[in-house]
Amino acid sequence: MRRPPRVAVLIAVLAASAAWVAIDLRSPPGPSAARAAAQTVARDSSEPKQSPQIPGRSTFGKFGSDPFSTHSWVTPSKPRAALPVQSAPVAPPLPYRFAGQFYRGSGVEVFIARGEEIFPVREGDALDGQYKVESVAESEVRFLHVPSGTRQVMQFSALREQDLAAQSAPARPGAPASAAPTAVAGSSPAAVPSGDHASPAKAGPAQLRWEGPASAKAGASFNVSLRVTSGEQIRAAPMQVRFDPAVLESVSVRPGRYFGAERPGNFGYRVNPDGSIFIGVSNQNPAAASDAEMLVLTFKPIRAAASAEISVASLNLQGAAGRTIAYNGLAPFRTTIIP
Repeated sequence: MRRPPRVAVLIAVLAASAAWVAIDLRSPPGPSAARAAAQTVARDSSEPKQSPQIPGRSTFGKFGSDPFSTHSWVTPSKPRAALPVQSAPVAPPLPYRFAGQFYRGSGVEVFIARGEEIFPVREGDALDGQYKVESVAESEVRFLHVPSGTRQVMQFSALREQDLAAQSAPARPGAPASAAPTAVAGSSPAAVPSGDHASPAKAGPAQLRWEGPASAKAGASFNVSLRVTSGEQIRAAPMQVRFDPAVLESVSVRPGRYFGAERPGNFGYRVNPDGSIFIGVSNQNPAAASDAEMLVLTFKPIRAAASAEISVASLNLQGAAGRTIAYNGLAPFRTTIIP
């Protein structure tokens, strides 16, 4: 019998193999294949995916020149910029200054100034929407700057009534009294130029005068100022002022411009029920005075009176090194209180 040629046998084998492969691909995957596919999907989902990016023209150029070079299709993450460190808020310089003390039976009352305004402060007061008064003592006031939470302290020397009484000598220095203008309400001497510290006055005793209204209405407050002209520098002026408490009520006492903002120093006073006011005032930068405003007193008339009187019971003008400065005789200030 003649054997079939080898080519025919090979063609038959190849045809059988192709048919088997086609049948195997059309059949559903077996359990092992499904398990392997599930594991592959789980592994792919657990690994972080990175979004590929299409390389630019320069990248293809690199591949063309170096086909074996490595390249990452993932954009490298940029380092996060450090957040700016915010500095803690800082409180501005304290806008207030010490203006005086008033000793009451219940304790000390401290006055502070802002510009030309003088007002008392008490614990718990809110000032200008920026500051809170935390405590008030005889020698300091503590503030809290609310926006920044910073605490600031205003310190000063405590002035006590016994100190004022000791400094206010009952008798003025024995200097010859000069013909000086006295308490003509609202007037000023023509020979004396107006101004707190103009050209130095002539040598001799200091000149004092009152300035205030000739009349006041009952129930309406009015101011009286004590003015001085002196060729010598006045460092301090402790004094005692008297008034009739049945006619007038003391509202406030404050230093004039001569002892005020331009020459900051210490100021304190106390009003007694008998109508006496102890006043202590000093400055750090004494200067000569020409009709300078030394003191301002505010009174409220209680009832009508033909004459309400305000007088200086004792005064001690002190110059450099505590030297006593002589002054002229000072008549009381008088005003009419109308109903």
